[in-house]
Amino acid sequence: MFKDELISEYIKWKNANPQNFSWWNYVNLKSDLQTALGFAKFYYPEILELDGCILLKDKFSKELYELWRNECKGEKTCIEKMMNLYQLRDFFHCNTQDDGKLEAQIKALGDILALFWGMSFKNRFPNKSIKVKVFEENDGELFITVFEEINEVSERTDSPVL
Repeated sequence: MFKDELISEYIKWKNANPQNFSWWNYVNLKSDLQTALGFAKFYYPEILELDGCILLKDKFSKELYELWRNECKGEKTCIEKMMNLYQLRDFFHCNTQDDGKLEAQIKALGDILALFWGMSFKNRFPNKSIKVKVFEENDGELFITVFEEINEVSERTDSPVL
């Protein structure tokens, strides 16, 4: 998923304890049980289904839903993309120190969320094509969104003329 060196603090602990330090030890030092349980909800997000749309529960706002439903003219994929849109940098902006690797860490977080969210939606909706996309805007900011990809079958009109 990412190289250990991306987290400098982990490397320091690993170097100080070369025989017996792992990521499990690091997580145990940095967090608690309640946070670990919170991460379960973070990596396997709860959803709402509204008017056929699959929406991230923790991101949901009725006012924003009404706004995007109008802006998107009721088009499901558009509504989902906009309602489920989140700037990756905003997930941990309160407690994150910039150790010089912040941009690479944000990119790694996006890749990891796309992986886990994708697996979670595939598990819950095996017959739907739910996409988790990480993309970069023109200013270099990374975003993530979730939507159902709908393949519309076009009608064939090439029947023989009699």
